[in-house]
Amino acid sequence: MVEQPAHTRYVASSILASAIPMMLPSRVAIAISLHRILEPGERVVVAVSGGPDSLALLSILRELLPVVPLHLTVAHFDHGWRADSTADRDFVAATAAKWGFDFHTALAAADTPHTENAARTARYAFLRQTAAQTNSTAIALGHTRDDQVETLLLHLLRGSGSRGLAAMRRRDGDLARPLLDIARSEIETYLSRLHLTARRDATNDDPRFTRNRLRQQLLPAIEAFDPAARELLARTADILSEEDRFLEAQVGDLADDIAKDCEAFAQLPPALQRRVIRRLVPNSAFVEVEALRADASGPKQEPTPEVVPQSGVRASICTCDPASFKARDQVGHLDADLVRPPLVVATRKPGDRMRALGLKQPNRVQDILVDAHVPRQIRDSLPVVSDSEEIVWIPGVTVAESKRVTSATRHQLHLEIPRS
Repeated sequence: MVEQPAHTRYVASSILASAIPMMLPSRVAIAISLHRILEPGERVVVAVSGGPDSLALLSILRELLPVVPLHLTVAHFDHGWRADSTADRDFVAATAAKWGFDFHTALAAADTPHTENAARTARYAFLRQTAAQTNSTAIALGHTRDDQVETLLLHLLRGSGSRGLAAMRRRDGDLARPLLDIARSEIETYLSRLHLTARRDATNDDPRFTRNRLRQQLLPAIEAFDPAARELLARTADILSEEDRFLEAQVGDLADDIAKDCEAFAQLPPALQRRVIRRLVPNSAFVEVEALRADASGPKQEPTPEVVPQSGVRASICTCDPASFKARDQVGHLDADLVRPPLVVATRKPGDRMRALGLKQPNRVQDILVDAHVPRQIRDSLPVVSDSEEIVWIPGVTVAESKRVTSATRHQLHLEIPRS
């Protein structure tokens, strides 16, 4: 699906904004047509959790069927995290039956980790399986403008480029987001007007989850600075989406040809080098991309004199279970998107400081080693691994608090010191 250019959309949006205020379904119908989010006659799986956004999505699409003909199937995935999750499933099933839609559901496997990433992976696998079973070509999701802003900020705090800051697309392959220009407050007003009562998930207020903390703490502070912040940040995501699309077009068929020509690759701007690598190595994290760029672009940086000569650090992306991580392991695990290459293995120097796991402030490495009961005779020869910003890992002792693996981590970096 190809969206119209950003300037065309903004002109259209300005015209609509100056017109007589329209009901929410009419605005969504215009967005679907303007951005080609869904095609007339398309078979669509509507993901419905039972919460306000997804309930409103199903209701709006149902209202639009006379003008936007679609074949809708309702799908609900039960993560099994809450004792009352079956009540959510029953609510969605009853709503689907009342409105005349087929209903599909599944329960997460008992061994699925209780993390945001694992839940999302399992949920999308079920939705795509349902789409295949129903010959559907689109999965409609209830993401709103507020979700878009939160995603942009989360990606910004992880150091993402234009692709990450573009956040979510209105149509991205099989994923369709008809409500991406609608504020969450408008959803609540719509449901109230129709006397529709959605289910409420208490985990959406749990501060253990990064997105919830951002919603509860960071966004109110930003809005206090500028009440129009959400609208402006959503616009930023839209602009960056267009720039991301332009860069992708520049790469085009370049990737396969350039991969065989290191000299030509070295002449590309860094932005296009990264695009080429990500096309050839999908889902690669920043540290992987930079390592591949360095390998392919020519002269390598000489190690500093402090680098331990007989060993380096071996880094790879892994899917290890975070529940098994221990700070004093002989292998280290970090958030790959937060690490800033190159990684250098050295020995400690006088005055070295590190913000070790669990500490609020950096502490002297000497004190960290003493607290960890590292024998005096091996402290001076112990490997210390740093990225371009800070010490990130002392094998067998600790990792950096600022780059540890959390529930928000998308890519885990597995570190080992090979023994010669």
